[in-house]
Amino acid sequence: MMYEIMTVVPTKFSDNEIEGVTATIGKTIEAGGGKIEKTVNQGKIKLAYPIEHQRYGTYVLFYVEALGEAMAKIDQNLRLSEEVLRHITVARREGIPTSDYRLVSYQPPLNAEGRRAGEREERAPREQARPAAEASKLTTEELSSKLDQILDSDIMKNV
Repeated sequence: MMYEIMTVVPTKFSDNEIEGVTATIGKTIEAGGGKIEKTVNQGKIKLAYPIEHQRYGTYVLFYVEALGEAMAKIDQNLRLSEEVLRHITVARREGIPTSDYRLVSYQPPLNAEGRRAGEREERAPREQARPAAEASKLTTEELSSKLDQILDSDIMKNV
C-alpha cells in the first residue's frame, strides 16, 4: 500500500544539510521495511506553534510503499530519530499524485550558491534624493532680512 509520510526537520540543520538529513530519514524508513518511491522537499515553513523552541521547520514529504505491519516499525523509528521534529503518516489509495500544489508559506531551500530559488536579482542602486536646503543655500544675513520682511509685511500686522 502507498503511504505519505510528512516529516518536519528542525532548524538546527542548515539548508545545506537538508539533503543529508533527508537521506538519513530515508534509510530509517527503509530499515523499517518501506520502499521510498519519491521524496519532495517542501522548504522551510513557519510552524503554527513552537515545538521544542523551534519556530520554523523544513517539511520533507516521502511517498512510501510498505505493508501495514511495517508502518508501525517505521513510525516508531521516526519517533526516536533526532532528525525528525514531528511526522505524520497518511495512507494513499490512488498512488503518487501527478499534479503539483503550492504551499502558502513557502520558503525554498538554498541552492549551491547560497541563494534561494526564485530570489530577486540584484537591483540597481537608487539615486540619492538631494535635500531641498542644498538646492538653495542662504547665508544667515539673507535669512535674517527675509524674516524681517515677512514680519513687517501686511500679513503679520493683522495677527
